Amino acid sequence: MKHTPHPMDVSSAQSFMSTEFQLRNIQPSKYIARSWKRSLLNYGLDPYAFNEVEVLSSSEMRSQLQLRETFLNTGKCGLIGLANRIADVGYSAILTDATGLTLATSLSTQEESLSKQSGLLIGARWAENQVGTNGIGTCLIEKAPLIIHKAEHFYASHKELSCSVTPIFDPMGELLGCLNASCIGADQNKHHQLMTLKMVMLYGRMIENSYLHTSYKNQLILSIKSAESFFDITQEQLIAINEKGTIIGANHAAFFYFMSHFQSHQSLLGINVEQFVGLSLDSLLSKTNGGNKAVNVQLPLLSENVELTLKVPKSKALPLVQAESKVHRKKCTKHPPINELNGEDASMQQLVRRALLVADKDIPIMITGETGTGKEAFARAIHESSPRADKPFVALNCAAIPETLIESELFGYLGGSFTGAHKKGMKGKLEQANGGTLFLDEIGDMPVQLQTRLLRVLAERETMPLGGIEPIALDLQVISATHQDLKTLIELKEFREDFYYRLNGMVLKLPALRERSDKSFIIDNILERECVAVHGLSIADDAKRALESYFWPGNIRQLISVIKYAVAVCEGAEITINCFPDDLIEHFSSLTDHKTAGSFKKEKALAKFTACHEEQLLIETLKKHRWNITSVSEELNVCRSTVYRKMEKYKIVQPNNAC
Repeated sequence: MKHTPHPMDVSSAQSFMSTEFQLRNIQPSKYIARSWKRSLLNYGLDPYAFNEVEVLSSSEMRSQLQLRETFLNTGKCGLIGLANRIADVGYSAILTDATGLTLATSLSTQEESLSKQSGLLIGARWAENQVGTNGIGTCLIEKAPLIIHKAEHFYASHKELSCSVTPIFDPMGELLGCLNASCIGADQNKHHQLMTLKMVMLYGRMIENSYLHTSYKNQLILSIKSAESFFDITQEQLIAINEKGTIIGANHAAFFYFMSHFQSHQSLLGINVEQFVGLSLDSLLSKTNGGNKAVNVQLPLLSENVELTLKVPKSKALPLVQAESKVHRKKCTKHPPINELNGEDASMQQLVRRALLVADKDIPIMITGETGTGKEAFARAIHESSPRADKPFVALNCAAIPETLIESELFGYLGGSFTGAHKKGMKGKLEQANGGTLFLDEIGDMPVQLQTRLLRVLAERETMPLGGIEPIALDLQVISATHQDLKTLIELKEFREDFYYRLNGMVLKLPALRERSDKSFIIDNILERECVAVHGLSIADDAKRALESYFWPGNIRQLISVIKYAVAVCEGAEITINCFPDDLIEHFSSLTDHKTAGSFKKEKALAKFTACHEEQLLIETLKKHRWNITSVSEELNVCRSTVYRKMEKYKIVQPNNAC
């Protein structure tokens, strides 16, 4: 008599599984046990109910294949290679996408009819939540190579299948799909499938690596493998690098190595290649003679030697690559790379990861957040970590250009198009950004009538300069930014709704500085960059605590300005609270620490007076100390520059003979 699993709690599910595994004479691995539990509790499936694999119609399947054309073209080569080695022993090879949808098959001629009856055909979807424990669906959930052998399948109707499956990942570390070798009526001994799994894993990695090479054919690709004569090809690490030396893509082996040896909060994508292999891009180019020879080195975190091979696109000779790399790095040093922007805050790291996933995927990105959160810096970092990094990044501040000029700034014009036009004309921002990235800052301030025209340009991917007659084709990534609530502007009819949805293919909301869990980390980094590295200054403990406690309504921009101001007025080797602007000193007085609060009370002694009394106090103190500015500043607990500024404000002039 067969058991029915409904209804069922956790305890009942465990009992049912134990009994069922005994009846089926199987010893489940952790993957299979977890999958059975999900099938019973999460999906509410009955292993003895009738189950039929979902199969898409021909028209539905055509659209799915078009969406996955690049992966399919690459994956078919690996599929055929695997099939040629397993078909003679009755195995079928299957390639699926990340949802478990079968994209391509190579069925064994011996078992072709049986395979189709079992659902091994193009268009079948083997998602675990529909079919329960099965090779494809469970592999995609667990993201690991595995074998689901015969009765280990959740549904009894699949008990004759034996599946060896490996996941396939894209260069961003996300699932592309999986590669599966299945047979019907296999030997009862599961261990006999291990060699098949190894073969599947080999071809899965080959598909993965080929997909990376295709995706980054115009970028430098570094291969890292063991320097030993014989090595496992599945362990070869591949990383794609832009001309700044930033890692912009990698295969699964590289991600696995990085996660195993680096700090968990770091992301492989966005770091410099030097952090990964201990050599800068210039050094790699030099040592490999522009990619013409392999070089043996020792990775920073391993004692074993590895062989590095650099693939340089044919269109870029060694001197050109080196020169462009140096020039680009020099030009962009004021803009932090994306791995510096994510810091140690989990929400920012998630934003960076999402941004890298869609970079150059023809998806418009909208960056929102309060003023000063670094929207333009984030946009530049996305650009410089994408395959468009060597193309223009063109920014247009929609709030900074008069409404009468913004159209010509955006679209450009031909000579003589209007009175006052330059006789040679001018390229607009759209044309300047062609091939690269267009950044529309403060998009909420763009005039409504201009939104209409830009909407059409973005839809048709071509622009027409003022006075022009031939459209210019456009290929660009559009990133917009705003601190305004665009949905409110839409309700007020000040922003077009269709334009809004054209721009927000992905919305990245940057958190305010006060909301970030790594605020201290950010402050330390800016202090290191602005104070220590350049000026050799330190900061007093109470001043550091003051920075960490402040609300920062102007966010990172305000923080940088305050620290630069403090550096400018600091007259010793240490920045103190007295070096901060007066308006911040008022806010800092709310600190609860008794010692710090006491110093704040002193330091605002001058600021708390009205203008009349402030002038009187200042004159009295100047006379008391015989116009010694240092002594005056110490008593009033303000910096010397503030004393001078107040003297100028009240037109206080030191007499010829101090009295």
